[in-house]
Amino acid sequence: MVLLTSSTVSIILSSSIICLFTFLLFLSGYLLQQQSVRNIQDAIRPPPPPPPVYPINNEATSNDILADDAAASSKNHQQTLSSSSTEHNPDKNAAPGTYAYLQLLSTPDPAAICSSILFFHQLTGNENHTAIQDRLFMYPREWDAVYTSPDHPNPNPNPSSQSLRESTISKSLQHLRTSALTHNIWLLPIDTSTITTSSGSGLSDTKLLRLGQIQFVPYDAVLYLQSPGMVVDVSRLDSLLLDRPVPGKHDPERVESYNNAAWMAMPLRPEREDRLPGGGVYLVTVNNAGGRLGQVEARGHVVTPGFEGGRGVVRGVRGVEGEEDDDEGAGYVVFEQEGDGKVKWEGNELYGAWRKGMEEVCPGVDLEGFYE
Repeated sequence: MVLLTSSTVSIILSSSIICLFTFLLFLSGYLLQQQSVRNIQDAIRPPPPPPPVYPINNEATSNDILADDAAASSKNHQQTLSSSSTEHNPDKNAAPGTYAYLQLLSTPDPAAICSSILFFHQLTGNENHTAIQDRLFMYPREWDAVYTSPDHPNPNPNPSSQSLRESTISKSLQHLRTSALTHNIWLLPIDTSTITTSSGSGLSDTKLLRLGQIQFVPYDAVLYLQSPGMVVDVSRLDSLLLDRPVPGKHDPERVESYNNAAWMAMPLRPEREDRLPGGGVYLVTVNNAGGRLGQVEARGHVVTPGFEGGRGVVRGVRGVEGEEDDDEGAGYVVFEQEGDGKVKWEGNELYGAWRKGMEEVCPGVDLEGFYE
């Protein structure tokens, strides 16, 4: 039996207390160290990527447009000029590949608007139907706010010439809205405020296309045709897209992508040119170029001069009567315009048929009064 003296008990208690505090001190130091390590890890860890941004209407600063998942966003085509929309019905008779015809306007010209309606109407006729899947019309989104529906009569008994011009534009846009539903036209309103507010030169066709071409990612190729004009032979026009490979995305292993007999590379130059190159016909291809940021490659091409298969398919009014053109004839004829925008009728044997078609697709639109 061991007898514990008071001094022994005191030593044991003191040692126990010292050990306990030493353990607690070590534990607190360990926890503090782990907390510091976590704080340091959080500090040096890169921030999470931002949420996807879909720049459908953002201005591009070069032919390589940056977009995150642009292909998904670009299918958000606007089907109407205002809030109404309809389901797009794919063409059952469409050719292999994904192609589209495009007409675009940067200025609200009623003759050009109605001519575009006639163009789409001719492509979807019962006897002469295009094999190209989609039809696109691109325009500044600001038109939706400026040119309202003409359904309500003007309360002013003596409207000014400016209000009459705006009414004519509104009527033509209303016909375009109606035609979009009947002819499956994708209407593409593009936000152009970045140009109209910051650029002294104003909006142009080339600038509008530069802004909106990101929406062409889903297509193998988009063929622009200048308005006003008229379709002469739908199958002949389709041959530009269907009879030979289009350049598409640049691929060193595919010769047609960089050395195409039918199409010659011609980039947009919005800072120098207002109209698209090519004399009324311009091929646009926009493809995902890969990469973490979803880089997109936009390329433009014109018909190669002297290429037999493309000669005269799209031409001006002089080509209608000219004997020097190929025997197959034109697919689409681009009309000439006077300084005020009025279509020239001299020497244009298609003018009468064009005016008759315009009256059918745009009834009630006073084109003569607009240009007076």
